Amino acid sequence: MAAASAEEAEGAASVRAVDEAVGETSDLKAIATAVIEVDDVTKVYRMGSVEVSALRGVTLSVDRGEMVAIMGPSGSGKSTLMNILGCLDRPTNGVYWLDGVEVSKLGDDQLAEIRNKKIGFVFQSFNLLPRTTALANVELPLLYSNGKDKRKRSLEALARVGLAQRSRHHTNELSGGEQQRVAIARSLINNPSIIIADEPTGNLDSRTSEEIMAIFDELNREESITIILVTHENDIARHAGRIVHLRDGVIESEEVLTP
Repeated sequence: MAAASAEEAEGAASVRAVDEAVGETSDLKAIATAVIEVDDVTKVYRMGSVEVSALRGVTLSVDRGEMVAIMGPSGSGKSTLMNILGCLDRPTNGVYWLDGVEVSKLGDDQLAEIRNKKIGFVFQSFNLLPRTTALANVELPLLYSNGKDKRKRSLEALARVGLAQRSRHHTNELSGGEQQRVAIARSLINNPSIIIADEPTGNLDSRTSEEIMAIFDELNREESITIILVTHENDIARHAGRIVHLRDGVIESEEVLTP
């Protein structure tokens, strides 16, 4: 009976952790200014007997409603840090608090639940389904949702990025900039508090890049969405309020930008 009680208690604690992560929490950290707190995080990849340290003690805080750019050369660890911040991976050591909940040690199912509720993702290659309409692509995160307003929510998300009139067009009928707008709309479908954008303008020309960044600027300024921008382009990074420079798995410097 004691063993069963211990297992039940552990399961209950696990459920409470996710409930706090995806809903209201009484934890004092939830009312703190920072939505992201990373403390002395490391990430070590093991390939046989070889160990590669991708992150070597990163400490970072991101306030609610802040836009932060992460820059660094190839191999600096910025993609690894992005994956940890996006709950796509767990650190080897260190602590990660997301919106008042320590997520460093959560299981895969719990992390997936948090990603679905808290975080929207935008990628360089758009990651849209081919030969599928813009509307269907935006609806994808709602595939397993029981809600009856999927179509309405998806159209509203497309309208937020100025593409409501192109909702019935297939992705191969859209320009690169329009495809990225669809990807941004998809990231907004669950009303995330955080958007993580990985090289979102990497496949776009300079004019279209500025149009896409204007959308991020507006989401950050008007809706107070926290945006983490991973980029190697200095002019794109300067849309943020702060630039974090990574090198060899550590934060080399931080640059606060004036509006």
